[in-house]
Amino acid sequence: MNTRDIDVQELKLLSEKRRITFLRDQKEDQWLDRKSAKVSALKIANAMVGFANAEGGIIVIGIHDGKIEGIKSAGKGNDWRQASLDFTIPPVRHKFEYIECINEAGEKDEIAIIEVEAGERVHTNQRGETFLRVGDENRKLNPREALELMYDKGESTYDGTPIKDAALDDLDGELIKLYIKNVGADEKHATTVLKARGLAKEVGGEVKPTIAGMLTLGKNPHMFLPQATLRVLVYKGSSRETGSRANVIYDRRIEGPLSYQIEQARSELQKILPRAIRLGSESRFGESTLVPEYVWIEAIVNAAIHRSYSIGGDHTRIEIFDDRIEVKSPGRLPGLVRLENIRSTRFARNPRVARALSDIRYGRELGEGVNRMFEEMGIAGLPDPIYTQGSAFVQVVLLEDPLAGRILRHLPPGSERFVEFISREGRITTNEAASLLGVTRPTARKHLHGLAEKKLIEHIGTSVMDPRGYWKIKTGN
Repeated sequence: MNTRDIDVQELKLLSEKRRITFLRDQKEDQWLDRKSAKVSALKIANAMVGFANAEGGIIVIGIHDGKIEGIKSAGKGNDWRQASLDFTIPPVRHKFEYIECINEAGEKDEIAIIEVEAGERVHTNQRGETFLRVGDENRKLNPREALELMYDKGESTYDGTPIKDAALDDLDGELIKLYIKNVGADEKHATTVLKARGLAKEVGGEVKPTIAGMLTLGKNPHMFLPQATLRVLVYKGSSRETGSRANVIYDRRIEGPLSYQIEQARSELQKILPRAIRLGSESRFGESTLVPEYVWIEAIVNAAIHRSYSIGGDHTRIEIFDDRIEVKSPGRLPGLVRLENIRSTRFARNPRVARALSDIRYGRELGEGVNRMFEEMGIAGLPDPIYTQGSAFVQVVLLEDPLAGRILRHLPPGSERFVEFISREGRITTNEAASLLGVTRPTARKHLHGLAEKKLIEHIGTSVMDPRGYWKIKTGN
């Protein structure tokens, strides 16, 4: 059990000793913050703003530096209760509870628990300052970031929308049981937990699954959300051909709840991807996929969590070529995440999906997960993951060939056919480069010179204008 696994009402179901130990010992993260009993109402308000602008979470007051201080002597309970009304705009929705404890002096005391809901719009404090919870930090945003958050926040409410044509019976009973078990609750409280997690919502006296509930626990999510599917394609070669040259040799569409899609994709790729012998844990050599398994699984999980489900008519794609894996998902990078900060910045477009998949042990914090992807590729001696963003998609490319990766990194998107050709043939003419890159000769020559300056290729001929001249991969690379 961890902080993403429990809410205030569930805490009350635990024994006093167990819940206090749980709240004291858990690592602070995306969903948990601990404050000393000396904390001011304004600082509590700022923390509430950060959680509301992210995915919600729990603030514990009275446990600090591993010590159970208690809060009775502080006399600030009413101030903390009023923090939302006094210092947040609009007021942050939350629950405030006291839980009995024995403090460090061995006296009967209490701690305060504030459970913050994910907001449907951007919240600020009374000074107009905007905060966002990122990992274990409450990050203050600058004006530009706050404006971007306002633009993106609207979409983060989509996964909490109830599906009017669905009923709780459309959720998988066994998945619900597993989910309730994982969050440490009792099955008799299942509906309460689903509502608390934003996986169900009461509409007109009837409890209905939300989009997040259907995506994570539904029997057949695609019946209500046709775009919520994953497709695995395998190509022969290193390019994507069409018509008479079509080179798709495997095509499987995976439907079902997201956890099932992820597991099926894992199983498929384990069978399809080439293998390598590497030094693993405990200093032992073992067989693994050429691109480390952690990396491509993380890419798939991130696509499932952070794609835009409000975009219809498209699905998540995993495309496998002879030299790389591409994972492409609908929607642009969420919130404040940009290509340049993707290793360190987190924002969940689908906060309820993110939390539910974390509850069932899928999905790491975006910053940690992506950063480790880069680290694992480096350890394996492979190129860094290449993230690109189009008008309505995000794609990550995982290359298996270090040299091909270095060449592709210095070319515009869509240059895979060029890389495949020069890797296979070992040489290329300017005319061939122009054709494969889809550019003019002068532009192709500019790209070729750029690669030569990087010492990746070299020109063979009497001069760059020699009609019999060509470019080849530079030896020693």
